[in-house]
Amino acid sequence: MSTNGRNSKTLTAVQKQITRGGRVLSIACKIAIIILIASVAINTGLLIAVFFSPDAQSVAREIYEDNAIFQTLSHFIEESSLKPIHVAAIGCFIAVITPASLLPFVHFAYTMFRRLAAGDRPFNLEAARKMRKYAWVMLLFLLYNIPLGLIAFGLTLLFSYIMEYGGYIQEQADETNRIQEEMIMSFAEITENKSGQTGQHIKRVSEYSRILAQQLSLPPERVEEIRIASTMHDVGKILIPSEILEKPGRLTDEEYATIKTHTTMGGELLKNVEGEEMRLSRTIALQHHERYDGKGYPGQMRSDAISLEGRIVAVADVYDALTSKRSYKNAWKEEDAYQEIVKGRGTQFDPQVVDAFVAAHDQILEAQEKFKD
Repeated sequence: MSTNGRNSKTLTAVQKQITRGGRVLSIACKIAIIILIASVAINTGLLIAVFFSPDAQSVAREIYEDNAIFQTLSHFIEESSLKPIHVAAIGCFIAVITPASLLPFVHFAYTMFRRLAAGDRPFNLEAARKMRKYAWVMLLFLLYNIPLGLIAFGLTLLFSYIMEYGGYIQEQADETNRIQEEMIMSFAEITENKSGQTGQHIKRVSEYSRILAQQLSLPPERVEEIRIASTMHDVGKILIPSEILEKPGRLTDEEYATIKTHTTMGGELLKNVEGEEMRLSRTIALQHHERYDGKGYPGQMRSDAISLEGRIVAVADVYDALTSKRSYKNAWKEEDAYQEIVKGRGTQFDPQVVDAFVAAHDQILEAQEKFKD
């Protein structure tokens, strides 16, 4: 297995673990929110009760005996004008505002972990700054319990720095992805300009692939990766002679064999290029002419060996080739091209991708009109 393949599998495994962890932590935060709300309600009720019942005052003093402010007030009660009822009320009030002040923080954490569970990227510099501000809110715990307050403050501050580092790493990754995307688009433009007759074929295939990936309910980031990487599906045609690419009329067997090598040539061009986007581009370049029934090229791969991305672009590429005019053929009628894709369900094409094509056909027609030659 190639290094890129191992890295990809490792990355996928890590992403799954992060998603699973985000799901667990979001549930924990939801439970914490319920507990905090209940605590606010109970302590508010006790705060009201201390003004009407000596028993409630006694209960409050017993419950909040570890409260730092409560202890201080109790120590000076004989030297001040404060009555026991006031001390109990202050203790209850502190017990109300402490969980109440934590609710925004826990809700923020819940939102962040839920985004993590959904595959989004919550670690960014802005989130780190918010977390640092919330760290100071943790000092309110000092009013309730000094050791607990110090621990909460330290952990939250530490987590804010971890989040800041994660945000910095994410910015670097985004910059790397931006450079990869620029490289991919440059290659795509060169490929498109290689043959004037292909027009906006690459843009249409890219858009069709995006629509199909979206219809298949893939994560938004993966949909965008497929949209970009699919623009490189024909990159190997850079190395195919123009006289073959633009030949009017039927190709000879030898010329057709040469055309078919654009898949392996594309794979060779992208073989040593690092980066997830470029790896995906190479996979698509190699596999977009493989068939679900194993009769495609260049590898006659079995259906379970063909990547989902390759199967998506296979449908997008064939549909656009059928509906586009070339020097050797006229464009098919739209309804004939549609039926040809449906007819290939389970033989040439992956059934679930064809089903996505049928379900999203109106969107595909809109994209076809938008990027027409």
